[in-house]
Amino acid sequence: MTENQTETESNAADSASGPLEIGGLAGVFGTSDHKNLGRLYILFGLSGGMFALILNVLVRFERINIGSVGVLDFGSSNQFFQTWSLSRTSLLFFCVLPLLIGLATYLVPLQVGAPALSFPRAAALAFWTWLIGILIHVVTVFADGGLGEPDPTSQFAQGMDPEATELSMLSIAMVVFGLLLATVCILATIISQRPQGMTLFELPLFSWSILVAGGIWVLALPVWLSNLAISWVDFQGGDALRYGAVENIWDQLSWLWSQPMVFAFAIPLLGIAGDIVPVSAGVSQRQYRVQQIAIGALGGLSFGAFAQPFFNPDVTNQAVFVIMGLLVLVPILAFLGGLADTSIKGSPSISAHLILSMVGMLALLVGAGASAFYVSGPAVGAIQEIDDSWLDGLISWLRDVQGTVLATAVMDHVLIGAVIGSIAGIYFWAPKLFGYKLNRNAGMLAALALLGGLVLAGGSNIINGILDEGDEVFRSSAYDGVWDSGAVEFLNVVGGIGSILLLAGLGLVLVDITISVFLQKGDAEDVNDPWGGHTLEWATDSPPPIGNFDQPPVVENERPLLSPVAAGGDEL
Repeated sequence: MTENQTETESNAADSASGPLEIGGLAGVFGTSDHKNLGRLYILFGLSGGMFALILNVLVRFERINIGSVGVLDFGSSNQFFQTWSLSRTSLLFFCVLPLLIGLATYLVPLQVGAPALSFPRAAALAFWTWLIGILIHVVTVFADGGLGEPDPTSQFAQGMDPEATELSMLSIAMVVFGLLLATVCILATIISQRPQGMTLFELPLFSWSILVAGGIWVLALPVWLSNLAISWVDFQGGDALRYGAVENIWDQLSWLWSQPMVFAFAIPLLGIAGDIVPVSAGVSQRQYRVQQIAIGALGGLSFGAFAQPFFNPDVTNQAVFVIMGLLVLVPILAFLGGLADTSIKGSPSISAHLILSMVGMLALLVGAGASAFYVSGPAVGAIQEIDDSWLDGLISWLRDVQGTVLATAVMDHVLIGAVIGSIAGIYFWAPKLFGYKLNRNAGMLAALALLGGLVLAGGSNIINGILDEGDEVFRSSAYDGVWDSGAVEFLNVVGGIGSILLLAGLGLVLVDITISVFLQKGDAEDVNDPWGGHTLEWATDSPPPIGNFDQPPVVENERPLLSPVAAGGDEL
């Protein structure tokens, strides 16, 4: 599981002329090479994103006629909740995390000058555990399983299949275990395989962001698995006491898609943008240490395993939660300031990956702003020093936005922003990943579709949150307090159109990869370093050979491929 195949005397002579490479399906599916694993994660992650967005379209159109179920009425009263919850689990576990882990699996060994990923066979095991877990989970959800049932006492409830529900819980645990194992392999590579001269402060920003994000994932996801394990054990009993009651299962797991935890899954977006912008500008990153500190601060502010409303219903009004919700804006703004300073000092060249990275950063910024608005009620109430009656109504209104689809708007902007950032990384590193450049015009069109889709889908949820549409849209009670039902329904039509645009943008990326890479229509000229890259992955062939580098690299700064003057001229 943890070692590469060792060289024996019988094959030493053969390997002297070059490493043995296995082609075909055996080479793709039977290898532990980090480059093949990274490509597989990326392709399946994009496909998982398509699946998640299709489910999201169904949910948005189901919300058009509030208080009734029509689109998702397939003979099971639980179908709306199953689709709604599966759209969330699939967006995070089937799309966002595999895209980020796929890029990291491929690129981190190259960026840190390592010949391979640490524990390569464990990394291969992680991928297949993740993929098999996904397939089982999707099948069991459509077999009337899933992660709970919101109202089993309703006269319209038809119940769930207990065996399918049990298998749904076990399979999603497989998925998370696989992602955790893959993260550990990446973190071990960063910690143990850096070349001479590369301290943690000389890491490229993408690898640094993966180190920070991976650390948060390794701390938080086991807590989520513990919640799931407790629910599963109680579910096995004749009569579930509390944790395994079907109406409580999802409530114990939902904190992973809520603030502040959801921001942990967008941290690598900063690293991707931090590697793309200086290369596009043709200069080294200004205030590099500040950028690293900003990424680290976002990691600290995104740890949300403590924010579990099921166990602490008042957590959204507590000081730590409120302060984290407000401060999450600060590192994002600081990082954007560093990118702007770098762009001003250089001459940015417009490209698909630059536009996509900026769209992703904009989405994250809006998500952070929505997060601050979400906690503004308790924040204003906490600083109220005198009994001013005119403030009471404002505070009450601001508190009311908690529990609305404003929480979904935060999730939409953060996770979709992470997807867009991952796509920016795919376009930027495509020559290294596939040996072909992707189509620039297709990338820009995809960026436009994704931006428009996010504005409509995420923006409509922000406004509907202000109109008091409840976050648990699968419950009829979510619409009891809405200000204007007609406006909410209209905005859900707008949101449905936005979801379709998001689906179209992601579909265009898949079409571009298919044509450029699989049909070999992409530009294969000057793919070793087409953008004038600054970091070590651009110092080897595209795609890299087995072993990645002819000689172990030696570095002196975070931008080793720039000239010494250019690399060191902007140091703190």
